Amino acid sequence: MKEELETIGAAFQIPGHFASASALESGHIHDTFAATYREGETPLRYVHQRLNHRVFRDLGALMDNVARVTAHQWGQLQSEGAHDAERRCLRLVSTRAGGSFHVDDVGATWRTFRFLEGTRSRDSIDEPTQAYQVARAFGSFAATLRDLPEPRLAITIPGFHDLAARFAAFEEAVAADSHQRAASVSSEIDRAAACFRDLEQLLAECGYAELPRRIVHNDCKINNVMLDEATGEGLCVIDLDTVMEGTVLCDFGELVRTGISRSPEDEVDLVSIGLELDLFRSASRGYLTGAAALLSAGEVDILPLAGPVMALENAIRFLTDHLSGDVYFRVHREGHNLDRFRAQLRLVELMSERRAEMRAIVEEAWRGSPARAGESAKK
Repeated sequence: MKEELETIGAAFQIPGHFASASALESGHIHDTFAATYREGETPLRYVHQRLNHRVFRDLGALMDNVARVTAHQWGQLQSEGAHDAERRCLRLVSTRAGGSFHVDDVGATWRTFRFLEGTRSRDSIDEPTQAYQVARAFGSFAATLRDLPEPRLAITIPGFHDLAARFAAFEEAVAADSHQRAASVSSEIDRAAACFRDLEQLLAECGYAELPRRIVHNDCKINNVMLDEATGEGLCVIDLDTVMEGTVLCDFGELVRTGISRSPEDEVDLVSIGLELDLFRSASRGYLTGAAALLSAGEVDILPLAGPVMALENAIRFLTDHLSGDVYFRVHREGHNLDRFRAQLRLVELMSERRAEMRAIVEEAWRGSPARAGESAKK
C-alpha cells in the first residue's frame, strides 16, 4: 500500500517527498489514509481518500460540490479575518493537472486534503461543553452556506433523508428477502413499521412538508467535527460528501442521535442505552447559537422530533442493509447491522418517551439564542 499511496501523492501538488502513511479507520464509506511528506526537516501531513463509487455514483459532481463549499467557506474566513483560518475549513489540494481529484490506473478516484493539525474528533460526547462545541460548529456551518452562489449543489445521494423513501426501500428488501433473513427478524420488522407509522403522523401534524429547503450538511454525526486538542473548540466540519439541499431537521436530528447518549451506535446491551438531557440541552444551545441567523420559528418548533426521525431513519437503513446482505455499511462482525438497528430503535423509543422534556429544552435554548436576544433588545 505504501507504494500505491506514494504514487497517488505524486499526482497532487504536495511539496516535499513521501515519507510514510497509515490507514485511518474512521468512517463507513471511503478508504482514508494519513500521509506524511517531508520538505527539508519539516514534516507535512495530508489526507488521501479513495472514494466509494458504489455509494456515490457521480464522483465528479460530488467533488464539484466539495470544491465549491470549501472555497466558499475559505473566502468567508478570509473576508472576516478569522483567527486560525487554516484549521476552520477543509482545504482541497489540487492535482498536478489543476483538478480537484485524481483517477488512478485502475479507475479509482482519489482526493487529498490538508491534515488539520492539533485537532481530533470524538465518537462520543463526554461532557456538555463538547456537545455545545460540536453543535455550534454544525449550526454555524449551515448558516455560512445560506449565501452560497448558484447553481444549486448536485444531489449526491438521491432521497438521502427521505424517510418515506427509506421505508419503501425497506419494505422492498423485506419482500425480496434476498439473503433469507426476514423470518429471523420478523419482530424487528414489525417494530420498525409501527414506529414509522407513528412518527409519520406526528411529522404531518407539525408541518414537516412545509419546512424550508436549505443547504445543509446532511450527516451531522459528532465525529464529523474536528475539535481543537488544546481548547476543545469546535473548529472544522468535515465529511462534506452529502452537503446538498435538505432540511435542518436532518442536521439537528443526526447531531442528537449521535450526541446525547454515551452508548455506541452498535451497542448490544440495550438496557444500558440511556439519554442524557444535559447533553441535549448543551447541543440545543450550541446549534441554535450557531444557526440563529438561519432558522425560522417553524423550523425551531419541529426540532424536538429531529432526534427520533434520524434515529428511525438510520435504524431502517441498518435493517434494510442486514436484509440485503450488508452491501452498504461496512460490518465488522456477523449481525453487525442488526445490532445497529436494535440500538437505534431503542433511541427512538427513549426519545419518544421524553419528547415533552426535549421540547421544553429546545424552547428554552431558542429564547436564549442570539436571534431572539436581538429581538428582545429592539423592544
